[in-house]
Amino acid sequence: MSPEEYLSQIGTLTRRVALHTERLRRLCREADAVSSSWGEHLPSGRADPPWLRLLERIESLREEVERENDLLARLQAQAEETIERLPEEMMRLVMLYRYLEGDTFSRIGDLLFMSKANAKRWHDRALERLVLPEDPVSVLPERAS
Repeated sequence: MSPEEYLSQIGTLTRRVALHTERLRRLCREADAVSSSWGEHLPSGRADPPWLRLLERIESLREEVERENDLLARLQAQAEETIERLPEEMMRLVMLYRYLEGDTFSRIGDLLFMSKANAKRWHDRALERLVLPEDPVSVLPERAS
């Protein structure tokens, strides 16, 4: 895994958590809308009523979001430690803004009073010097060689 792939996992996982969280919200709204008239009555010909399957999906997705949030927290902490080992402050700032804050190079340039092109150059230099941890957190599936 390259340093850029490693750090890009933060954005990928952040977006995945947001997507799953929004899906969970929709399922919870759907569950709230289910009529209370179902009660404990099981419709004929069905082993499980629809509301029970809905609750099972909600619980499963809640567990998935919790696992993803834990993984994201571990990845962010490890990435921050990795970035903090870069030799120059400007490299560290550019990488922190880019990967932990999710800022664009234009925004980074504005924040650090430099051009977008300079922010990109600092980023590229930092990637060349970034040393991955011995056991990097990985959220991306392994690619076939």
